[in-house]
Amino acid sequence: MDQAEVNNWKAIAESMEAKGNTESWFYLRARAIADGKPDPMPNVSELMGGSAA
Repeated sequence: MDQAEVNNWKAIAESMEAKGNTESWFYLRARAIADGKPDPMPNVSELMGGSAA
């Protein structure tokens, strides 16, 4: 993920915080990425039960 993408996630997280919308999975993902933490989004194979084909 390049810096422009990280900056976009940061803007999303800050916007959601300003609106008090911090209880969603999308917010948790945005905040993690903005803070330089690993993306908590599962890999496609995890979403597909390990059989992504």
